Amino acid sequence: MGYSKKLIIFGPSTLIKGEMGGFKDILISLGKKKEVQKIDREYQKRKFKGPWGLEKLTRLYRGFSQEKLKQISLDYCRENLIKEARVLMEEFKRKGFLIGAISANPQFLMDILKEILPLDFSEGTKLEFKDGVATGRIQRKVDRYIKSEILKRKRKKYKLKEEEVIVIGDFVTDLPMAKEAKVFIGFDAKRENADNFYTMIMTCGQFKDIF
Repeated sequence: MGYSKKLIIFGPSTLIKGEMGGFKDILISLGKKKEVQKIDREYQKRKFKGPWGLEKLTRLYRGFSQEKLKQISLDYCRENLIKEARVLMEEFKRKGFLIGAISANPQFLMDILKEILPLDFSEGTKLEFKDGVATGRIQRKVDRYIKSEILKRKRKKYKLKEEEVIVIGDFVTDLPMAKEAKVFIGFDAKRENADNFYTMIMTCGQFKDIF
């Protein structure tokens, strides 16, 4: 028997107003700006062809403690969280919606998001830690295609049909999830103002009808 409710999936760019995305922004705060910028320049050339660079970024985390990364993530989320996203989520929860976030961002960052937002689940890339210190290796990778696989598993877990799933995310890295959803609402964090974006969802008749 199904849940008789809808599932809404948020991509990270619709939740956090960062400069280059959580994975890279946290590395920059750890003093890895030059290395991150070099990787990002190459990623911008390749991003429309497919996933690239996650392993290279993960290697830059080597040697940092898990506790330090959690604290930096907490500070980062508190500083950059989009207020309107929280307001919209709280409204969805009042209406009985299931809400999740799926991202390539590190799981330690996604765990923080789940602590401060009313998320039913939050999935990200798991970095490997040994004795509480990052090894620079990936334990579980989440790229744009694996996001779609995760969403499919969640849909089956909650016994939902495709028409009961809505994805709000980035046009490039979240688009593969569209095949598991009835509605995909694309948002380009580089070009669009997040505050205006959420105000539009909350007030626009077309979007209100979807939800």
